[in-house]
Amino acid sequence: MRSFFVIYLFITLSGCSSYGSIENERLQYNTDVTELYSFGGNFQKREAGEYTVVVAMSGGGTRAAALSYGVLKGLKETQINLDNSDDTLLEEVDIMSAVSGGSFTAAYYGLYGDKIFTDFEKDFLYNDVGSDLFWRILNPRRWFSSSGRTEETMAYYQNQLFNNATFADFDPLNSPLVIINATDLSQGVRFSFTQEYFNLLCADISSYPIASAVTASSAVPIMFNPVVLENHSGCGNQALFNLNSQDETNHFTVSLIEGLNNYSNKNDKKYVHLVDGGLADNLGLLAIYDIMNLSDKRYVNRIRSKVKPHLIAISIDASASPTSSMDHSTKEPSLSETIGFMTDVQVHRLNEVSKALYLSELKKLETKRNVTTYFVNINLNNTDDPEFKKYLNNIPTDLELEAEQVDILIAEGVKQLKNHPEIARFLNNIDSK
Repeated sequence: MRSFFVIYLFITLSGCSSYGSIENERLQYNTDVTELYSFGGNFQKREAGEYTVVVAMSGGGTRAAALSYGVLKGLKETQINLDNSDDTLLEEVDIMSAVSGGSFTAAYYGLYGDKIFTDFEKDFLYNDVGSDLFWRILNPRRWFSSSGRTEETMAYYQNQLFNNATFADFDPLNSPLVIINATDLSQGVRFSFTQEYFNLLCADISSYPIASAVTASSAVPIMFNPVVLENHSGCGNQALFNLNSQDETNHFTVSLIEGLNNYSNKNDKKYVHLVDGGLADNLGLLAIYDIMNLSDKRYVNRIRSKVKPHLIAISIDASASPTSSMDHSTKEPSLSETIGFMTDVQVHRLNEVSKALYLSELKKLETKRNVTTYFVNINLNNTDDPEFKKYLNNIPTDLELEAEQVDILIAEGVKQLKNHPEIARFLNNIDSK
């Protein structure tokens, strides 16, 4: 009942507030953009080692954040005994691509590192974030203020989680490149918070608040107004993307290129309105695929010339298929149920297509680049116990879960990661060298 009440009030009050101030600053002319927070720049700085580790964290509210956190704990507990080192698999992660609920975990780890294991549980996972936002946003004193729902959420995340940090505070030398993904509402394509995308807007990502990116990634339409970026002009030719050649066999990449090409029309596309990243890529896998395939050849060739012999891709899929009473009754489903089921159908279809596309890319790497690849699929259905599977899938997509639910999700993430046959195969391969 409260879900409907919240939706009703959000819709009712949507006309009472305006968007907040634009936060993406103009990129200065002739800036060396490869030194900013970019995919290519990160790979050039982290080129040493025998393996590339990529982690993709899906959307799904605190359910996704907790499952992803459990996987990070599992990676932390997995030692790599190569050259008599005591490194952990977590220390070897090069990229974290995250969407919506997963972006909280990825951004927190990217900013604070191992501090996540002492502070994240109390700061977010076991904190009543949903209630805090509920009362903050619906406070009558804020109804007619110039600050909208999304701006109040940004301010909360700034204070509660990210301490006013910007992308300049990420340390690409000692932590993974964290790619936070949102959806361009008018174009229907993914927008990733890296300098590659900000270049299309003639903007500098360094000064952009991490909390604003996470808010954009998790801004469910209707519930929250979009996060807005300005499409600046006058920065010169700073493109890090090659948007002229298209892979006609990949519909997703073609659609992305068409959408991103519209950013060059500064008169018609003055602003970008960003909402929940799950609408375009709920797993975060396509973000990695597309950035690699679209990035300018100037540094992609350097990256590919130094391909590491092992690549581990870990997909954390927290999407759920909750039990429904709809099929047992003629009763009309509620508004929140209808929205939920419509979203779930599209998300599950997109997830399967994303996985298939990414797996095909891994196969290309094996045949063309002589790379041994490993795909670790973590999800809520990786259990033989039907009752436990049902329990996991009925944990709601919310920002406030029961402590027991969080405990179980964390434990499940740890267990699935450490017991996954692909992790065992990887460890066996490097130990046998």
